[in-house]
Amino acid sequence: MTSAMGALKAATAAHHERLERRVDIEHALGSRERYRTLLERFYGFYRPLEDVLAPITIPGLDYTRKLPLIEADLQALRSRPDALPLAPQVPDVATVGEALGVAYVIEGSALGGALIGTLVRRRLGLDSAFFAGGPGIAPRWRAFGEVVERHAPVSTSAAIATFEDMERWLCR
Repeated sequence: MTSAMGALKAATAAHHERLERRVDIEHALGSRERYRTLLERFYGFYRPLEDVLAPITIPGLDYTRKLPLIEADLQALRSRPDALPLAPQVPDVATVGEALGVAYVIEGSALGGALIGTLVRRRLGLDSAFFAGGPGIAPRWRAFGEVVERHAPVSTSAAIATFEDMERWLCR
């Protein structure tokens, strides 16, 4: 692992592990209703989060918004994303370093989400756009790491704040 990515991983490890413990994916995949509730909560967090990322241009990063993937899954489950509550708190993003700190959490979640997508298909008989990880997830993660290295230092505090705000919203 490269140095800036290694620093991000080390700085956020405890927050990442706590979030994974508190978000009970096994429970959420017990029924379509619980899965829909989980997706609705992700939508409520990603919508304002991706809005704060949108104005920041990160040279070399081909960021793919995750919100349309969540919306597609919610529409397939007959949920109305436009009627969902939104997280009142997401990290402030004013610099490329802060944007990369936030994107580290989002892109890492996409990487891990690919495993969840397999469980969604197996247990619920659904195809998940959001938890599929998207096309070329592993090469995309490597490319993201290269961008992080080029733009180091990256804000570990923005990454930590993203984990904390996500936990607060998803586990409310």
